[in-house]
Amino acid sequence: MSHISVLRPDKASREANQVYDEFYRRMSFPAPPNFIMTQGHSPTVARGTWDLVRNILVTGAIPRWKKELIFVAISKERQCRYCEAAHIACCRMLGVETGTIEHIVRDVTAMPDIQLRDMILFSMKCALEPQSVGPADYAGLRQHGLKEAEIVELIAMAGLAVYANIIADATAMEPDEMFSAF
Repeated sequence: MSHISVLRPDKASREANQVYDEFYRRMSFPAPPNFIMTQGHSPTVARGTWDLVRNILVTGAIPRWKKELIFVAISKERQCRYCEAAHIACCRMLGVETGTIEHIVRDVTAMPDIQLRDMILFSMKCALEPQSVGPADYAGLRQHGLKEAEIVELIAMAGLAVYANIIADATAMEPDEMFSAF
């Protein structure tokens, strides 16, 4: 059972509903997810979260589907049930192959796409032990042709995933039923 209730649109403020609308439409969900509606109790927090999601996950040089895989890997490793389920659904919605998703869930190191594997492993290291990220980690990404902007996006994705994991776990958020449709 959630520690913070989901604030449905009919009970939410105009400001919160505006964020709900922007969030679910841009993310291509059929409705606003529990993640943003739980934050609707504070429209300021909901707006801040949506701004992060929009600017780090949805846009940028790295395609969203790759960022979604990063989100899944970090959430699985951090044992955030809500975020893992939500972002697996996003991967499916975006057309990521089932085999690729299975690699993330079972063993990232066995991924056949070496560049993607190294991007995910770097992001996981940033999320789980950021002080241990060193020159060799950056050199590996640069050998794959990643530019500074893309490396910064990977670091930001790690931070976003941890942020979302904390919100979902601290509130004991329940996965949305709509995610099972994907």
